Amino acid sequence: MFFRQKDISRVLCAALAVAMSHAAVAQASDYDAQDARLNAAYKKLSQGLDDANRKALRDEERQWILGRDKACGATAGQVLKNACTTASTRTRADELERRAGSAASAGKPSADTAISGDWGYRTDCDFGHYVNVTVTKASPDAEGKWGDGTRNDGSQGLLKGQWRDGKLYVRFCSDDGQQGDYPACPAYSEEVAYFTPQGRQLVWFQRSGETYDRYVALDRVPKGGKAPLDTHCKGGDR
Repeated sequence: MFFRQKDISRVLCAALAVAMSHAAVAQASDYDAQDARLNAAYKKLSQGLDDANRKALRDEERQWILGRDKACGATAGQVLKNACTTASTRTRADELERRAGSAASAGKPSADTAISGDWGYRTDCDFGHYVNVTVTKASPDAEGKWGDGTRNDGSQGLLKGQWRDGKLYVRFCSDDGQQGDYPACPAYSEEVAYFTPQGRQLVWFQRSGETYDRYVALDRVPKGGKAPLDTHCKGGDR
């Protein structure tokens, strides 16, 4: 059987097209796998950061995406799954996995150390607001004391907490459960708040429905001293 040159060329072109199609599918699959690794590493790293560092990571990631797409020839809004974007995504995933692993091994002890001791907030504005938290044991599970009130009323008691994603989720009990918002010690409430170190402060977030709202930012209290007096009277906490 004899084939004309045109027929041979057509067969070769078809075979080449099939081979290129298979290669493109394999390349896209490799890109998707590296992109999934990157997303998982980014999420893990982000969960262990405070709000400021989480925003910095988000901005960093956006700049990296812009740089990768420019270097690899992708246009705005285009998801280009070629060898260039795959290699760049693999490298970025490797980096974020290393950073997430380092944060997981080193971040918690540093947070534990940073949170131990006495913290407080005080203002004489309106009826005044005076908050104190003492963390006597920071890890593996935290224990301590708390107090919260005004010139007219207040309550105090004990706290227990567990670390998750860089935040200390706490349960409270009150020295006088009948007057306070929490059960009388030694019974404890559900997790109704969390503490998280932010810079030089310890920020208290209070649960409100399904979310947590910023309640008050506490400063270090020196031994035998008092928390700095907040004189900015704005009708609420900082």
